[in-house]
Amino acid sequence: MKKNQIRLAITGINGRMGKNILKVLNTETINNILLNGVIESKSSLKKKDKILYKSNILNIKSNLIDIIEQFDILIDFTNPKTTLENINICNQYKKKIVIGTTGFTTQQKLIIKKISKNIAVILSSNFSQGINILLKIIENMIKILCQNKQINNVDIDIIEKHHKKKIDFPSGTALSLKEIILQTYKKFNMIKKVTCHSIRAADLYGEHSILFSFIGEQIELIHKASNRIPFAKGAIEAAIWINNKKTGIYNMNDVLGI
Repeated sequence: MKKNQIRLAITGINGRMGKNILKVLNTETINNILLNGVIESKSSLKKKDKILYKSNILNIKSNLIDIIEQFDILIDFTNPKTTLENINICNQYKKKIVIGTTGFTTQQKLIIKKISKNIAVILSSNFSQGINILLKIIENMIKILCQNKQINNVDIDIIEKHHKKKIDFPSGTALSLKEIILQTYKKFNMIKKVTCHSIRAADLYGEHSILFSFIGEQIELIHKASNRIPFAKGAIEAAIWINNKKTGIYNMNDVLGI
C-alpha cells in the first residue's frame, strides 16, 4: 500500500449509487484512493459476483466482516437496517463511514450520533454541491423573511421528484430543506408551516424545488440532477475529507466548507 493511501469499501455496489461511485473511480484520476472491497446483498450476488476496478477484478462479498481488514473508510448507500448493521461493525473495528442512506427514524439517527463519539461519521441526505449550496441560499432567504414582517406572509412548499423505486418519502433531501427552514424560523422565535409534496415516477434522478408563494407573486428555487455522478463525486470527496478525522458526526457542509 502506498503512503497516505485511503482504502475504500463500498456497500450496495450493484445499486444505483454504488455503480456510479465505481464509474467515477474507474474513469477519473483520484490520488491516494484505492477501492479495496465491495459489498452487496446475497440476493443481488446471484446476478453479479465480481466487478472490474481499474485493471483488477474484485469479488463482491455479502458480509462486511469478510473485508474488514481491507478498508479504512466505508461508503454506505443502502437502507436504514443495513446501514445500522454496518455502522455497528465499523464502530467495533474503528472504521470510518460515509452514509448516504436516507429514511432513518429519529431513534436511528440518535444511534448514529452516539456511535460518532467513537468513530468519524459523515451523514448526509445529499452529496451534490448544488443542493448544499441551495441549503445556504434558503437559510439566507428565510433570514430576510424573518427580519421583515411585511414580507413574511408567505406559504412555503417543497416539491420533490424521484424514480418510482425510491421507498422513502418525502426524500431525505426534502426533509433537510424543510429542517433548515424550520430551524432558521426558530432562531427568530417564529413558527412556520412547510408542506412537502412527493412525486415518484419513471426513472427520475432527483429534482427539488422550494416554492415561496406571496399574494400575487412567487419565488421558486430549483435543483435538478441530470445524472447521479455529482452525488458519487461528492461521496468520494467526503471519504477523502473524513480520512483526517478521528471521531464526530459531519455533513456535506463541513466537507465543502460552506
